[in-house]
Amino acid sequence: MNLQSLIHLAWIVPLVLLVSYIGSPRFLGNMGSTRVRRILGSALEKNRYTILHDLVLPSGGGTFHVDHLVISRYGICVIDSIHRSGWISGTEVQARWRQQSWGKSWYFDNPVHTNYLRVQALERLLQLPNSRFHPMVVLSGHRGFKKNLPTGVLEVKNLVGRIRSLGREVLSAEEADKALLCIQKSIVKPGLFGRAGRWKLFRLLLFVVLVAASVMAYHDQLQQFLAGMQRHADMRMMPEKFHRDGLPKTELELWEDSLICAYSSDLGRCSCYEPGGAKARLTAARCQELAERGSVLKQ
Repeated sequence: MNLQSLIHLAWIVPLVLLVSYIGSPRFLGNMGSTRVRRILGSALEKNRYTILHDLVLPSGGGTFHVDHLVISRYGICVIDSIHRSGWISGTEVQARWRQQSWGKSWYFDNPVHTNYLRVQALERLLQLPNSRFHPMVVLSGHRGFKKNLPTGVLEVKNLVGRIRSLGREVLSAEEADKALLCIQKSIVKPGLFGRAGRWKLFRLLLFVVLVAASVMAYHDQLQQFLAGMQRHADMRMMPEKFHRDGLPKTELELWEDSLICAYSSDLGRCSCYEPGGAKARLTAARCQELAERGSVLKQ
């Protein structure tokens, strides 16, 4: 295999990595979280609910992550969005749930328990009792539960209805504003080399490598494509500089197009003049051809 063949295969490795990332649980989880973000932003009234997304907050000597928070007079909704394919089985008391897809099984931590730990951390951070919080786990992408949905787990389509069903006010306006201010002040900015920062950097490098490898592998084809695009643009802007088949006219052809030629069949004489008035030196046959072809003056 020669060097040219290796260059043409250079894009395959980053492409495989990109496809692997798109199929990873992290990417699918981001897709589920983005869907919940869009639904909350479009369906909940902004004058009644304050919505926060993708928060990293302090807890003891470490931090914890919250997918979505909805703060209102009706309490604080702590929402964890999970995207899982296949069938899901588990109860609110089991430590791990089971995911079945394509004849295989995986186990993952019970998101109800995980989300309850977030609620406990928020209780300590905001100095509010447990009754002010509403933990919710939103599942997307799955085919369904083997049994009924566990308590605290919702389908995406039921999320907004569940939030709006919280009709009893449990926070005063001052308490809700104080909780929001405390959360905003406590947000931990992720560093470049933190977990979230490393993933963002990985995605950026993967995209750059894929583009660079593709350009190296298909440099000639890319040049031809760009040249073709430029030629089509020039044809639209300056059609007089091109033949009907799209080929550009030569300098001689462009010069001949600019001439004003006149031919007298009675006298058998022909003359061509440049735009400035100077007489062009052409053979009699060529002069007659230019005069009679229809794209210049004809006499």
